[in-house]
Amino acid sequence: MAAPRVPEESTKLSSNTPVSLSKLSDICTEACSATIPPETEYEHSLTSTWNEQIIHAVLKSVIETCSTHKFVVYSTIIQRDVTAPSRGIHSTSGAYWNNEKDGMYNFSWNGGDKERGLDIVLSIAWIARE
Repeated sequence: MAAPRVPEESTKLSSNTPVSLSKLSDICTEACSATIPPETEYEHSLTSTWNEQIIHAVLKSVIETCSTHKFVVYSTIIQRDVTAPSRGIHSTSGAYWNNEKDGMYNFSWNGGDKERGLDIVLSIAWIARE
């Protein structure tokens, strides 16, 4: 079974990141990989638990890394049709905040082999403590 793919490009929606983009990518990859081991396939009854575990792991790591900001983490688990060559999803976020201090990072985790049938999209928002 192939290892999950780390995205070549993740989206950064701010010029000021309190945690480096490479560290955020590592945090997200570790949270997804630890929660959903390679032999795990999509199981709808577990998605709520998986989302909670991923969010908790990401929050724990970013809070340990940076105490100057508040963080919000969104997690979406997408079931992929293993017989289809691809799947479609579109998600957009918006916020009203201080562009110099606040921002958002989007991350996509490919669940590995097609047989697993799942992908995960994470968004991490940060708000400066003023």
